[in-house]
Amino acid sequence: MSSPSIFTTFATLAICLTVLAVLAAGLAVAYRHSLKHHPYTDCRRCKGTGQRRSWLFAHSVGYCPDCTGTGLKTRAGVRLFNIR
Repeated sequence: MSSPSIFTTFATLAICLTVLAVLAAGLAVAYRHSLKHHPYTDCRRCKGTGQRRSWLFAHSVGYCPDCTGTGLKTRAGVRLFNIR
C-alpha cells in the first residue's frame, strides 16, 4: 500500500483552506449586515431603562452614566467595522 503523493496532500489542504476562507468571509458579511440593521443593544447596567436606582437610597433614581439615559449602547462590531 503506497502513501498518497505530496501533490494530493497539498491539493486537499488548499481546497480545505479555500472553503474555510469563503465561509469566514460569508460570516463576516452576514455579521456586518446584522450590525447595519441593528447597531444598538440594551445597556447592561440599567437593563435598557435609562435609569439607575441608588444603592443607598431606594427611592432615588437618576440617569444611567453608561448610556447617558438613552437605554441603548452600540454593539462591539459597530466600532470595528465603522458602521453608522
